Amino acid sequence: MRQHPAGLPFLFFTEMWERFGYYLMIGIFFLYMTDTQAGGLGFERATASDIYGTFIALVYVTPFVGGLLADRVLGYRRSIVLGGTLMGIGYLLLAIPNNLTTFYLSMGVMILGNGFFKPNISTLLGNLYNEDRYRARKDDGYNIFYMGINIAAYQGGVVQAATGETVM
Repeated sequence: MRQHPAGLPFLFFTEMWERFGYYLMIGIFFLYMTDTQAGGLGFERATASDIYGTFIALVYVTPFVGGLLADRVLGYRRSIVLGGTLMGIGYLLLAIPNNLTTFYLSMGVMILGNGFFKPNISTLLGNLYNEDRYRARKDDGYNIFYMGINIAAYQGGVVQAATGETVM
């Protein structure tokens, strides 16, 4: 690791925990919306599917805007901190049971947070390798970084499976 920039472990673990939270949440999100017995929202499956699909679509659209704002106004570090903070607030709001206002607010805040976080952490990683002494290891750095995403996705699935709940 000494051949890589000092910021790599921080970005690795930040992205890893963000992806763990996302994949864990997205795995039980539909169940939470359709559950009628254990504190869920009791939506019809069609309504829950629409909300789920809209959430996923917006999670993939907002990084475009977040990247533009980071490039032109906020900077990468501020955008990452803002995005992570917003996602954390969104997760906390999602924990408030049976309140549709906070449910929709939490989704909006998580979507905005993701928009600021996702494009900018990868860009910041690339910027760490702009110095000549690190340039040759840039691909290795991205491989390490993306390994954190894969570890988190796997662990999110394992934790979800441990609950015995599945969407199908």
